[in-house]
Amino acid sequence: MRVLVILNSLELGGTQINAVDFAWRLRERGIESILIGPRDTAGDGLSLFDYAGTRGIGIEAFASADGMAAQARQLRRIADEHGVDLVHVCGMWGSARPTYWGPAIFGRRPWVQTVYEMSVTPVVHRHMPLIVGTEYLIEELAHRPGRTVLISPPVDLESDAPDSDAGRRFRAEHRLGDGPQLGIVSRLDSRMKATAIATAIDAMRPLSALGATLYVVGGGDAEETLRARADAVNRELAYDAVRMLGPLSDPRPAYAAADIMLGMGGSAARSLAFGRPLIVHGEAGWSCLFEECTAAMLARSSFWSPDRPLHPVEDLVRIAEPVIGDPAWRVALGAFGRRFAEERFGLDAMSERLAAFYEEAVGTYRAGEWLRDLPREGRRVGGMLRRRLGLVPRAVTGSRT
Repeated sequence: MRVLVILNSLELGGTQINAVDFAWRLRERGIESILIGPRDTAGDGLSLFDYAGTRGIGIEAFASADGMAAQARQLRRIADEHGVDLVHVCGMWGSARPTYWGPAIFGRRPWVQTVYEMSVTPVVHRHMPLIVGTEYLIEELAHRPGRTVLISPPVDLESDAPDSDAGRRFRAEHRLGDGPQLGIVSRLDSRMKATAIATAIDAMRPLSALGATLYVVGGGDAEETLRARADAVNRELAYDAVRMLGPLSDPRPAYAAADIMLGMGGSAARSLAFGRPLIVHGEAGWSCLFEECTAAMLARSSFWSPDRPLHPVEDLVRIAEPVIGDPAWRVALGAFGRRFAEERFGLDAMSERLAAFYEEAVGTYRAGEWLRDLPREGRRVGGMLRRRLGLVPRAVTGSRT
């Protein structure tokens, strides 16, 4: 089987890294994945190309055409040139509609979509096969007509594993010192990540009294703002309690070096695979320790929460202090997390599930499924045309007397 995997971005992000890992593992199962993505999303620094190189996976960058119709023709041409059997759109935005109107038009080629966000918006097509990574979404989408399957963001349990030597080298290379190390590996994204990371930076004011330091690995549009915040904390404490280390093409030593990891989503899952104690972060600053009594709840929501606490910094400090102060408890938490990872989201098991889902999609997505999404597409196209032609009436303002 040949699959065209369309990435919405070529930056170093969780969904994109997952796509590379799946492509790498699916080769062993006779599935060839052709990864493509828009060239202008790679940026100037480290990008997905760097990570893909470590896996021996190639990525084709293309200059995205202007407009949905032109993009549809472009993707259809790429799919035809590669002779693919299936198209896989990775991400909620960007390529779904061009795929529907392009390589999948009239059901001539089946397609699937991965949504690893925490909700599925109504713009997602209802009749094509859909992959989600959050357990509660399966329940919310139970009445969706198209097949919906849970495939967790995968973790390679062979390469993502405790490695004390790599951890020591990482600490020495970055001069992190011998005290308790809190680590974050994340995109520094203003939309979803920045508030949680800022909370951790601010928490280092009281946590520094325990000899703890925090390092942050990653890059993104919030990097400059977060660096300024870290600099302010460091000036106040008169030493580097927070280290901003930038992005790494291979962040595994950063996981291995931590005494405690903080994170959400795929980064949280990798932290467990490395046998690190984990404090889960929500996007608005919520925190929760991963332990036996919270594990099922946190996994069900993909190690994330939308909750907005009143005192996020104080909550994080209250959770982190006893873990920092008890090395034996850290060891026990890390061992439990590793066992949990082995049971729930290993790359081998998730790749098997994805391969079976591909086979099912190729056998079941036809013109009928494509046509059932056409009325909704027609309404969207009609609305767009009316707006462009100025046929949509202006909103009436003011009170009626």
